[in-house]
Amino acid sequence: MRAFNLQGVILDKMEAGEKEILLYVRSPRTEAECPLCGRKNNQAHQIKSRKVKHDIVNGKNIVLVIKKRRFKCKKCACPFSEPNIPGVTRKRSTEHFQVSAIKELVNSNFKTVGERYHVSSPTLLKYLAERKRDIPWPDGDIILNVDEHSYAGRDLKITIGDSVSGKLLAVLKNDNQSTLRSFLKNAPEGVKSRISEACIDMKQSYRVVLGEELPHAKVVVDRFHVVRELGRQLDEIRKIIQESGRKGEKRIPRLLLLKNSDKLADWEKARLEYIFKSYKAFQALEHCYWVKEKMREMYQCNDYKEAKRKLDLIINDLRDQNIGKMREVRDMLIRWKPYILNFFYSRTTNGFIEGVHNKIKTVKRMSYGFRNFRNYVLKVTLALLPFVFLPQIWHTRRLSAPVLFMFTFPMIACLTYNYTKTIL
Repeated sequence: MRAFNLQGVILDKMEAGEKEILLYVRSPRTEAECPLCGRKNNQAHQIKSRKVKHDIVNGKNIVLVIKKRRFKCKKCACPFSEPNIPGVTRKRSTEHFQVSAIKELVNSNFKTVGERYHVSSPTLLKYLAERKRDIPWPDGDIILNVDEHSYAGRDLKITIGDSVSGKLLAVLKNDNQSTLRSFLKNAPEGVKSRISEACIDMKQSYRVVLGEELPHAKVVVDRFHVVRELGRQLDEIRKIIQESGRKGEKRIPRLLLLKNSDKLADWEKARLEYIFKSYKAFQALEHCYWVKEKMREMYQCNDYKEAKRKLDLIINDLRDQNIGKMREVRDMLIRWKPYILNFFYSRTTNGFIEGVHNKIKTVKRMSYGFRNFRNYVLKVTLALLPFVFLPQIWHTRRLSAPVLFMFTFPMIACLTYNYTKTIL
C-alpha cells in the first residue's frame, strides 16, 4: 500500500475510470470498543461508504472509497462508529492530499494547483490556513533585520527576520511605528534579552521604537542604505544643475555619478573629470561625489577606531559647506553617526531581509498580485518556511518496478476491457 501513500488499511479492489481511480479500502480492525462502557464489539450494526480524495497520478484523482462500520453495543445499546483510518478525517480529502497540494503551492500559483488537483482556490487557502502555525522564535542569540517592502504601490509592510538563524519572523500589516512597537511588546518572555543587535534602514521611527523596547540592543544602520542615501542626494544635486542649465546642453549621466570609482573605466574617469571641470560653479556636485566615495572607503575599515576617525574627517570637511544639499548630508551623518559606527562591532547588514524581499517579489509575480493581505502572508510564509506548518508524512519519490507494475496493470487492463467492450 505504500505505492498509494497509505498505511494501516486493507485494499479490497481497485477500479480505474477516465477521470479517477477508485480504491476500495477498509480498516483492518475486527472489533471496536464502546466509548461509553468499554465493551468490545465485533458485529457491525451498519456499514456506510464514502469517497475521499487522496492523491493525483497522471492527472487522475486517486479516490478512496472507505467502508466505515457502525456498531451497537450489546451491553449498553450505545451506537458508535469505528475510529477513522490513519490520515483520514471527516473531510472530503485526506491529510496526504492536502499536504501534497500545499507543497506544490511553494513553486506555483493557486489557479494552476487548483486545476491540477480539481479544487477551488478558496479550498487551497483553507488547507493552508488550517496548517499555519505561529513561527517559533529561534533559540540562542538573535539579530533582528527590520525593513519594509511594497505590498501594492505605496502600501508598505514591515518585514522582520533573524539573520543568525535565517528565519522570517513576521510580516506586519503596515509600516507604522505603533505596529512595530506592538510586535516587540508581544514577544515572549526571555526573547528580548537574547536580541543583541537590530539592523534597520534610515527610518527615524524604527530607531525610536527599538531604542525604547530594546534598550540593551545595538541599533545598526545598514551600510547599503547609507550609501544609497548619499547617492540620492548626489542625484538631487545633478537634477538641480540640469534644470538651471541652458537648453541643448548635454545632460549629466546619472549612472556615471552613482557608479563606484574603482569600477570606472579609463574613458569614464576622463568623462567624469570633464563634467566636474565644466560645472566648476557647482562645486557641490564634485564634493558630494567624493563624500560618497569616502563613505564607501570607510566601510572597508576593519577597526572601529579607524572608521570613527575617517567619519569624523568627512563630517569636519562638510562643516564648511553652506550649500543646502551638503548641509542635509552633514546633518544626516551627524544624526546617524553612532548607528553607522555600530556596524564595525560585528559588521551586521540587512542582506538577509533584502534576499527575503527578492523572494517575496517572485511570489507576487507568480500569483499575479494579491488583494487579500491574509492570503498574501500565508503564501509568503509558505514560500519561505514550508516545513513550519507541514506535518511529517511519508512520501515516496520513486516507485520500484514491481510496485509500478502492481499499480499500472489493473488500470491498463480495466481501460482495455472498457475499450474492447465499446467496439464490440
